[in-house]
Amino acid sequence: MDKSLLQRKPRWTWLIAFTLLGTLAAVGLSFLVHYLLFFGEEINPYQRSLAAALILPVVIATPLLLYIGQASEQLRRFKRDRNFSAAHDPSTEVFNGEMFTTLVERRRAATVSEAGRTFGALLILEAENVRDIAIDYGFSWGEESMRQIASVIRANVRRSDVVGRLNDSEFGVFLPGATVEQARDVGERIRTAITKSRFLAEGEPVELGVDIGGVIFEDQIEFRGLMRIASEQLEMARQSDSDRFRLSAINAMGTRENGESHE
Repeated sequence: MDKSLLQRKPRWTWLIAFTLLGTLAAVGLSFLVHYLLFFGEEINPYQRSLAAALILPVVIATPLLLYIGQASEQLRRFKRDRNFSAAHDPSTEVFNGEMFTTLVERRRAATVSEAGRTFGALLILEAENVRDIAIDYGFSWGEESMRQIASVIRANVRRSDVVGRLNDSEFGVFLPGATVEQARDVGERIRTAITKSRFLAEGEPVELGVDIGGVIFEDQIEFRGLMRIASEQLEMARQSDSDRFRLSAINAMGTRENGESHE
């Protein structure tokens, strides 16, 4: 026999019992009201019927509707929490990698210039010392540092921009419709804010920082291609001692221009 059927049986039993008991309670209440009204000599039959028609719906429907409303609200809240959990990283509460990819594809296709071209920027930000923090102070403190970095990123982008966590130490930021100057300004603003933010691990101050690689694109470029170019720029920024923010640009003809570095 299927074990899942055995697990469902108690639920159906409870539902049937609840329905039967509720029905019996409603019938009993109806009899009680009619019985009490029957002995009221000063009340004529019409008034008895009118009183019963008013009392019974109020007494029976009010708690039932309250119960249904509460159950509906709990179900709505459960669905909202489930949808949020499915789309967001549980630690930093930014989009997870899968949802980030989906949203970038949607926003990229929807961002069209007057010339009929799509354009924008994709940045990959890697926390410089999250692994060291996790080793020195524990995994929970490493995650706490990522939460602080995510908070700084969200505070320095627009509502229309997309922020997601790509892996243990990297975030992705998609800037639909951003120009080179705007992408550069956002990246530098985030780097400065993270560097200036105060982070304490077990009461000890720890410096935070990020390396950034990005790509400015124009026209339809596949997400994988954007990620590959941004990852290459991030790798060059990671290996550099001074250039911690590098941008590459792809023009409308699909030609890739040289990476642009920023200290």
